[in-house]
Amino acid sequence: MLELGKYTIEVHRALGEHTLRVANIVFTVGPRAKFIAESLRENGFDKENIFEFSTSNETKRKVREIIEEGDLVLVKGSQGMRMERIVEEIMAHPEQKQSLLVRQDKMWKSIK
Repeated sequence: MLELGKYTIEVHRALGEHTLRVANIVFTVGPRAKFIAESLRENGFDKENIFEFSTSNETKRKVREIIEEGDLVLVKGSQGMRMERIVEEIMAHPEQKQSLLVRQDKMWKSIK
């Protein structure tokens, strides 16, 4: 999503419109994702169920706090936003992250 260039606003807003039909709670990460949140609010999505964050590290704590066993969670974002950090936080078997997640080597883990 980060690499969309001139289409970024349009595509993020469209994603917000599609999300209306399939989600109960939405977490957005990063400055471009604000267009998803705006689109959701404009289309009547419950404002109490939209959470906006600057980084994946900030987001992962809130996601962990809110989700419950049995919830279906879609984590979508650009590689540059480091969304695998959220997945790592909520996975059922974090001890298997080395074999189940991407970007687990030392170099990637050191990037903020």
